[in-house]
Amino acid sequence: MSFLNICKSAVLAVGLTAGSAYAATVDFLVGTDTEVNDISACLGCDVTVMQNLGLEGTAFSLNPGQTQTLAFFDITAETNNPFGAIGVYGVDATLAFADPGGSASSVGGGGFINLAGSISLGALVWDQHEFTIGFGNGGQYTVMFDQGIDLILGTATTVYANVRLDASPVPLPASALLLLAGVGGLGAMRFRKKKPSAV
Repeated sequence: MSFLNICKSAVLAVGLTAGSAYAATVDFLVGTDTEVNDISACLGCDVTVMQNLGLEGTAFSLNPGQTQTLAFFDITAETNNPFGAIGVYGVDATLAFADPGGSASSVGGGGFINLAGSISLGALVWDQHEFTIGFGNGGQYTVMFDQGIDLILGTATTVYANVRLDASPVPLPASALLLLAGVGGLGAMRFRKKKPSAV
């Protein structure tokens, strides 16, 4: 095999290796720094904002382009007024990941009308609800908190967070470095063989 063909094969092998690294699965682990704080106020009713108790320690894996939905926290309203009530609630939330690292934090809230023990026209709006987080060598994922005008309905609602892997980290594997070094060594040997001897 000619040296040119060897180089072509090496470049192809490195490209395939990098491509497989780009498509690699990334493991996620929800960290203990995750927290949801209730900063609500309500006239004639009781509003509770509580983090999903099973959220911390949740593990999942994603390939680029895939999304995982997490039950983030619950909003519950109990009316003490049979004729209805107007409520205002707030939440200070952080979703943190021990793996692959990074976190998303925001303050949100809204208002609702509680009629006959059931919430209607309940809204949730965040200061920021979408976050792009980088990690590793070129890795990136996006976190999106639920928000909307009619998100809070009924007597209790679960608010979700979506995690989408945008790109896996792409380190150059050691095998690829060895392959390139080997090709370079072959080139040096070939050059020495062709070099004319001194008279």
